[in-house]
Amino acid sequence: MIRVQIIACTLAAAQTRALNRESGRIYSATLVQHYRLFRQAGHVWLSPMKHDRVLKACCGPSFLHAHSYQAAQQDFYEACKTAKALKPTNPLARYPYKRKYYHTTTWKNTGITVVDGRMRLALARGHEPIWVTLPEHLATLPGTAFRQVQLVYSHATKRSCWHITIEDGIVPQPTPHTGIMAVDLGEIHPAACTNGAQATIISCRALRANAQHRNKKTADLQELIARCKPGSRRWKKLVASRKRLQAQTETKQRDMLHKISHAVVQEAQDMQAGTIVMGDVRDVADNTKTNKRLNRENRQKISNWPHGQLRQYVTYKAAAVGIRTALINEAYTSKTCPICGQRNKPKGRNYSCSACGYVGHRDNVGSTNILSKRTTGKLAQLVPCEAIKYRHPVRRASVVRSDKRHVAGASQNPHLVLLSVNDGRAGLEESPRL
Repeated sequence: MIRVQIIACTLAAAQTRALNRESGRIYSATLVQHYRLFRQAGHVWLSPMKHDRVLKACCGPSFLHAHSYQAAQQDFYEACKTAKALKPTNPLARYPYKRKYYHTTTWKNTGITVVDGRMRLALARGHEPIWVTLPEHLATLPGTAFRQVQLVYSHATKRSCWHITIEDGIVPQPTPHTGIMAVDLGEIHPAACTNGAQATIISCRALRANAQHRNKKTADLQELIARCKPGSRRWKKLVASRKRLQAQTETKQRDMLHKISHAVVQEAQDMQAGTIVMGDVRDVADNTKTNKRLNRENRQKISNWPHGQLRQYVTYKAAAVGIRTALINEAYTSKTCPICGQRNKPKGRNYSCSACGYVGHRDNVGSTNILSKRTTGKLAQLVPCEAIKYRHPVRRASVVRSDKRHVAGASQNPHLVLLSVNDGRAGLEESPRL
């Protein structure tokens, strides 16, 4: 399978900036020359193959490898393809028009060589190559396993790192199990899993808290930015702070989604499922600006829901262990009573039926109805499990409280003392009376 490994970059900061600066120069020159030819040709969109030589002549010589040079140019046309694909569903999508001072430098497999556990990244003729020491789990791979290497700058850590795309040579074998596990994706509980006999709810409220923290801090920074003169020193510092905040929260979100998706695949293996059926929530979660059936607060929560990213992670992690994935329309799965089929709007985390009096967890009801629709073609044909297991793949770090910090009731009751963090618990206990 193709995987991406991220390792630290030990090159000097000046060298990493020079590499990405050169890629940015080539990208910007390609962008400028493309639109210049576009206007001269009477607004005829030219393909990159027709004027590749013209663009190369306009970009000038470079110390990058020839294929790294082409990769910087091709990134512009890949952005154009993405904008064209988004146009039918998002009329506000724009073709790339901004010049880039820095751009990610890419080495294709033709510029990568592995020698004695070290990776050699070629530059232009007459320039010394770049040597990267590989970790142990990558040093044993053959040179043909390395497909692509990118030098990526992280705004979260203010450092560069290597993104190495490899082909590990492992061919996933289909699982022998034939069971089905239904997954109800949610905004509070990211996933509720069931196979009819077992039910597991994967909870991660930190995912929502991370998005709320990002929105609040971004709004505060945006208010300060609006007061500054564009281009001033303080304006640049605030813009950099906003970019770093967004990068840090994005890194946290990606880490949590990886842990959640790993937990979903583990549950599928424990339930001996050969297929994971996920509810398709795109009709509910997308286009929240035009979806007027939700109030403003709920639209903001739903718009921050990374359901597509989670679905993508579950898909490729399940494929790695031979489990298939499928989507199913999840309309009315959380509203339909699994006992009598009556539709009720759930309030809070519990589902209560006004017709038959059934009470259960709303996410468990949704996943059970998804399983019922997959196996029987109808809703409300299966009874939800009564025993529900909760799983928390992301644990919040324990709060370290100083003895000097005020604790409610501690000053009035001298027999209450704060537990040490080393005890593995957090709270108050009664001390022995002397």
